[in-house]
Amino acid sequence: MRTRKTIGLFLEGDDTLQEGIITKAVLKEATDKDYNVLIFHSLMKKPAYEHGELSDEVVSGEGAIYAVPDYRMFDGIIILGEVLRSDMMKKIIGNAARAGVPVIDVNDTYDGCYQIGYNDTVGMKKMVLHLIRTHHCRNIYFISGFKGNKESEDREEAYRSALEEEGIPFRQENIGYGQFYLKSIDVVREYLSSHDMPDAFVCANDTMAMFVIKYLNDHGYRVPEDVIVTGFDHTKEASEYQPSISSVERSLFESGTQAVRFLEQLWEGKEVPLNSLVPAHLVLNQSCGCTKHTKLDLNRINQEKLRDITRRDMFIHHITELWRDVSEKKSVENMLEVICSYLDFFDWDAFNFCICDDIITQGIKRSKRVHGYSQNMTLVKCRKGKPLEMEPVFYPDILPPLDLQGKEGLRLSFVPLYLNQRTVGYLWISAKYCMQEASMVYALLTVMNSAIIDLCLLKEKDTLVDKLDSMYVRDELTKLYNRFGMRRFVEKIMKVAKRDNKFIMCIELDLDGLKKINDTYGHDAGDNAIVQVANAMRQASERREVCIRSGGDEYLVFGIAEREGDAGDFIQRVEEYLEEYNERNSWPYEVSCSCGYCVHPAAEVQSLEEMVTEADKLLYQVKARKKTIRIS
Repeated sequence: MRTRKTIGLFLEGDDTLQEGIITKAVLKEATDKDYNVLIFHSLMKKPAYEHGELSDEVVSGEGAIYAVPDYRMFDGIIILGEVLRSDMMKKIIGNAARAGVPVIDVNDTYDGCYQIGYNDTVGMKKMVLHLIRTHHCRNIYFISGFKGNKESEDREEAYRSALEEEGIPFRQENIGYGQFYLKSIDVVREYLSSHDMPDAFVCANDTMAMFVIKYLNDHGYRVPEDVIVTGFDHTKEASEYQPSISSVERSLFESGTQAVRFLEQLWEGKEVPLNSLVPAHLVLNQSCGCTKHTKLDLNRINQEKLRDITRRDMFIHHITELWRDVSEKKSVENMLEVICSYLDFFDWDAFNFCICDDIITQGIKRSKRVHGYSQNMTLVKCRKGKPLEMEPVFYPDILPPLDLQGKEGLRLSFVPLYLNQRTVGYLWISAKYCMQEASMVYALLTVMNSAIIDLCLLKEKDTLVDKLDSMYVRDELTKLYNRFGMRRFVEKIMKVAKRDNKFIMCIELDLDGLKKINDTYGHDAGDNAIVQVANAMRQASERREVCIRSGGDEYLVFGIAEREGDAGDFIQRVEEYLEEYNERNSWPYEVSCSCGYCVHPAAEVQSLEEMVTEADKLLYQVKARKKTIRIS
C-alpha cells in the first residue's frame, strides 16, 4: 500500500510578499503529488525581533510552536530561513537531524541542511547597473529596509558593488532606511530637504517604491521624467501602479517548487546540490522609462479590486459579528457552536485548540511546563457537522495523532496562543487556501485568541470551569487517575495490547480497615493510609500501568502483561512496599490492602467491565479469607 509523504513547513510572520508565495508553491506542488503539508509558524516578524520590538518572553512563547510536533512524523522539512531567526533555525535543524529527516532551507545557509537561494544580490545589482548603463544615472539614492536585516544588507551590498564596478564613488549619505514600508516617505523628505533631486531612487522593495512615487507626485515631481524610481519583488500591485514600477522578480514560487522536488529526489536516494540558486530577473516597466505609459485594462483591475474590497469588507463584518457573538457566551460549548457557524464563511474544514492547564484553572492547578507548554492540556475539536469533542492530552503527545494516510492529504496550519508574554497553548486550522495569502486571517486569529483566553480566565464558576474540572483526570488526594482518566487511557492500553498480541491484566485493590483507622486515629490518618497505597501502586508500576483510585478505599490497575504471572508480581511489589513502610514508620496502625486480579489474552477480552467484575469477585474472596483468619 502506498504511504503518503508528510512535509513540515516552518516559518514566521505574515508577509504575503515572501513566505506567502513560497508557501503557496509548496502547497501546490504537494497537492499535485498528494503529500501532507503541516505548517508551523508564529505570528511575529524577524525584523521586529532583531530591532528589540519584542521581548524575549514573547519570542520564547511564540517559538514554542516549533516544539509541538514529533519530528519523526515528517518525511522532509522545508524552512523559510530568511524569515526565521537563527536560534529557531538551529533548534529545528537539530530536531530534524535526531529524527533522521532531511531539511531544505530556502535562502539562508546553515549547517545540517540543503539550501535553495534566490540571489537578491545578483538581481539588485542588475537593476543598478541597468540604471547606470542604460539610463546614464550617476547620482543614485538607495532606500534600504531595516538596519542589520539580511535582506537589507544583501541589497545594499549589491548597490555598492554596482557603483564600484562602474567607477562611481559610494557615499554613505546616499543610503536611507525605509523599513520596507511607510518610513520611506520620511527618508525621501529628509534627503530632499538638504540635497538636490538624485537621478534615481532605488528601493529595496516595491511597497517603498510606491510610497516614494506617491510622495514625489504629491510634490510636483514626475516619474520617470524628473527622477527614476525602482522597486524589488515585482508585486501585482506594483505592476498595476501608475507608473508601473520597474522591479526585480525574485524566484520565490520557483524556490518553493524546487524545495519539494529536492525532497523527492532525496527520498529516492538521489543526490541533490548542497547549495543552489534560483536566479532573479529584471522586470522593466514605466518607472524607469523602459516602457511607455500605456492604457491599462482598468475595467479588469477595478473588478479585481472590487472583489478584494468586498471580500475584505465581508471579512471585517464577520469578524466583528464573531467577536460580538462569542464575547457574550458563558460556556465553552456555546462559544464553539458560534465558531462552528462561521467555518463555512472562512472556508475552514476544522478548528482546534489546546490550552495549558494553568491557564484553564487560573493557576490553581499547574503541571510542569516543557518547551513553553504544560504537561497537562485540554484539546478542543470543532468540525463541520460533528459534535464538539474535548479531551485531555499530555506532553510530549500534545499534538494528538493525525490521519496522515487518510483519503486526502492534510493541509494544516499551526499557530501559538499567548497572553501577556505567556504561552497559553496553540491553535490549528484545516483550510483549503494558503493562510499567508489572506492577511485578514491574522485579524481573525487575534479575535479567536482573545475569545478563548477571555473564556478561560473567567473568574466566575461558570459552565466552562465546571466542564473542564469534571474532565480533570487526576484524583486530587492520591494523584492517581480517576475514573475519567481510566476511561481515556485504559482503552488505549487495550488497543495496544490487542495490536501486539499481549495479555491485559486487571487488579482491584481495597485498603484494609479504613473505617477503623478513621474512627480511631482521625481522617488525617485515613488519608495518609489512602495515599500510601497509591504510593505503593506507583512504586510497583514497571510498564506504565494505569493506576486508578476508583472509590474512597478502592483502587484499580490496568496494564499490558507479557504473561499471566505479571499481575501477581505487581501485587507482591505493592505488599513489599507497604511492609517496608509499616516497619519504617511505627504508626499505631498498619497500612495493608487486599487484592483480586485476572489476566487474559487481550484478543479474548470483550469489555473492561467484565474484567473489573471478575477481579472484584476474587477480591472479596481474599477479604473473606482474611476475615476468617482474624476470627479464628
